[in-house]
Amino acid sequence: MNPIDDVRAARPAHLGDTEVDQRTRQAELAYAMSQGTPEPRRRSLRPVWGLSLAGAAAAVTAVAVFGAGAGGGAGGGTGGGTTPAVRSATGTAAPMALSAQQVLLTAATKAEGRPSSSGTYWHTESVQRTLTRAVAGYLVVEEGRIQSWVSATGQWSRSQPLGAQPATDADRARWEAAGSPAQIEVEVPGKRTRTLTTEPGKPHSGHHAGKEIFWLGRNVTMADLKRLPEDETALKRWLLRHYQGHGTESGAPMGRDAWLFQTTAGLITDMPVSAKVRAAAFRMLAGLPTVTASAGVTDARGRSGTAVAIETESLAPNGHAAGKGTLQDRLIIDEQTGQALARESVVVEPGGLQKDFEPGTVWNSVTLVKAAWTDSREN
Repeated sequence: MNPIDDVRAARPAHLGDTEVDQRTRQAELAYAMSQGTPEPRRRSLRPVWGLSLAGAAAAVTAVAVFGAGAGGGAGGGTGGGTTPAVRSATGTAAPMALSAQQVLLTAATKAEGRPSSSGTYWHTESVQRTLTRAVAGYLVVEEGRIQSWVSATGQWSRSQPLGAQPATDADRARWEAAGSPAQIEVEVPGKRTRTLTTEPGKPHSGHHAGKEIFWLGRNVTMADLKRLPEDETALKRWLLRHYQGHGTESGAPMGRDAWLFQTTAGLITDMPVSAKVRAAAFRMLAGLPTVTASAGVTDARGRSGTAVAIETESLAPNGHAAGKGTLQDRLIIDEQTGQALARESVVVEPGGLQKDFEPGTVWNSVTLVKAAWTDSREN
């Protein structure tokens, strides 16, 4: 069984075989892969791959997200995309610590005051970046753009690999010394390698028909989102009905605060919920004692914001605790508007799947480009 099959098999049986929406399925699978390969003890599910605001994405997960166009084929054409400039994957100087509670309460007030809107489709666009190591030793950033249009009855998506590039100037020098190869063989945790291309790939479109197209610890519909509690205490109670002591996509143990942070992030980032529900999500996180905040954090698009974060364990590739490390799951927000900018996974203590990365390395990020109602869709 390969790692993707392992993750599918780890899906809790009580959730059935209903497919989850593409943005949250990838977030959950990404987190599961960051914790190591789970034991295949639950029945298999074929997920819908695509858009996410992930806490942590492994290189093997990116295979599923961006398909064959991101893998070992030659080139694949530009598909209308351009290769983005590569920013340092190792982060910047340590940001200034703040009161997480005050930051989140301020964001709640700002979010609650945002005007409401409506449309036929809820449209989101994001860019995912994943750091991996080439077999030749240098670090590589793989990028992909994902768009989604969601209605009450289904979801339409478009994903495009944007290519892989050396992560830093030093990595670029090593890549150039190796002959600037257009095909880069990279390491995959476990037993295998795979090949990335430096050229953008062709866009891939998909459609998922069905009402249960969002993920909040379980499959939910657009109607479910409209009925969510607008009070933080009631919202927390609603979410915790589905907490069972482990991650939603693996059997790896997960504390209640971390589970709430991970599950709630979608409400804050890119789900079509009311301003009052989004504000309640901020206030609920403000009540979690293990959440921290830092000012002066810059996302991969160069936007400055304030990060709220929680720490999680990173297990070894076999899913065991031996050699585990610590990751920071952080959400970057614009305090002036209450709008989420990005979701990132940062290495705190190297170990597990991130054992070769320095502390402070942003090894995965998903930056939000757009989240708004529209009356038209492109695919």
